[in-house]
Amino acid sequence: MEERHVRSLNRFIYLFFFQFCSTLIPRSVQKFFSVIVGDFFYLMMRETRGYVRKNIEGIGEGRWSKEKICALARKTFQNYGQYLLDYMVMHRLRPSNKKRWVEEEVGGDYMIEALQGGKGVICITPHLGNWEIGGLLFSFKGGRLNVLTLDERDRDTKSFREEMRRRSGIRNIYIHPKDDSPMAVIDAVKALRENEIVAMLGDRIETQKTMTFDFFGRKTPFPIGVAILAMATGAPVLPVFVVMEKSRKYRGIIEPPIHFDASSRENREAVIQRGMVKLIKKFEEYIEKYPDQWYNFYSYWKE
Repeated sequence: MEERHVRSLNRFIYLFFFQFCSTLIPRSVQKFFSVIVGDFFYLMMRETRGYVRKNIEGIGEGRWSKEKICALARKTFQNYGQYLLDYMVMHRLRPSNKKRWVEEEVGGDYMIEALQGGKGVICITPHLGNWEIGGLLFSFKGGRLNVLTLDERDRDTKSFREEMRRRSGIRNIYIHPKDDSPMAVIDAVKALRENEIVAMLGDRIETQKTMTFDFFGRKTPFPIGVAILAMATGAPVLPVFVVMEKSRKYRGIIEPPIHFDASSRENREAVIQRGMVKLIKKFEEYIEKYPDQWYNFYSYWKE
């Protein structure tokens, strides 16, 4: 069996393992399970553990001790276990019972105001906290949610993810990372013109359209698809974050909108540069505050 097929099979098995455990184990005692499983993978996955440590070291920009970095890396694996457990049962989340999972929601007025503009809303977040539950919270506010996502090669994993989101009323809009034509995001444009919400993750390079920015003191290429989509539709961009607090419950935060308004072709690059700097600074703010919930299990800065 080819290596990529083995990885896909392993990923699928892990998903069903966490689904099984999330059904059997009450959330009140899941903390202990996620710690045990997180520690197991932390110890077993030596190379990945090294990547996470390096990433956290980059976030700290030399200010954190080796002991703190190791502790945060270990906590990252534990927190990701809780993320997977919650992901498996998120279809049970309703406005009537969300207090079991959600501690507080902040900035909801920004979403309401943005939708009143009639041009749709683009929500963007890094791989931080629980972005899947964040999608549910947006849909509870009355907007139809579309998730811009890469087309999954593994059919079993793709089907599993589609079913989990479908149960929650969330629609997937698939894109291909190597397709930079305007047609690649036509469904996203249509959704925004119908005043819907389009959500995306924005801290990984998945397309060829990038620009380089300072990110935790390092020159880092970032995808600029969000800026291009915003300029094409006039939709405001809302940085959003759903992070787990010490209570093991989530805090949903919607930040003020970032606008990518270009009046002419000549200033498009300047508009992208200015808006992306604002967005990346918000990413830095929350990732630095919650470094053990930034789920990039590879060498982010390619060291």
